[in-house]
Amino acid sequence: MTIALQRQRPIFLESDEGRAYQMLTHTLTRKLTSVDTNGYYALAELADVAGAGAPLHSHPWEETFYVLEGEFEMLIGNQQQICPVGSTAHVPAGAVHGFKILSPVGRALVLIAPASAEAFYLEVSDRVSDLATDMETMQEICAKYGLQLR
Repeated sequence: MTIALQRQRPIFLESDEGRAYQMLTHTLTRKLTSVDTNGYYALAELADVAGAGAPLHSHPWEETFYVLEGEFEMLIGNQQQICPVGSTAHVPAGAVHGFKILSPVGRALVLIAPASAEAFYLEVSDRVSDLATDMETMQEICAKYGLQLR
């Protein structure tokens, strides 16, 4: 079986390279996009401060977190785990999950598969600045992408 690649060049990024954008309180920096990986996955660096995180939710795509800095509290299904630097947490598609940053600063690489799911993060970034005032818009976006807040 031969896979036809749409993009046949290597990509090298320095630690400060990639397109950064805000999604609620998180700063996400796109490292690899769907175009770069033929739609297989997207890769972003997430950065935020203590107390920030994501409420319990589920969605039809997979996410894998690799902690680069700080300490994350991850809840996936009924399993809760403290994840220090070097830890990996994989969220299967459809799993209820959430996270919270426990350290002063937290950074993680987040692999999203399939890459088409990155559109959710970009749309939230473009249309939602604060959940308290934009919850109706957030619910609309969640419904569009199959994400359910719990």
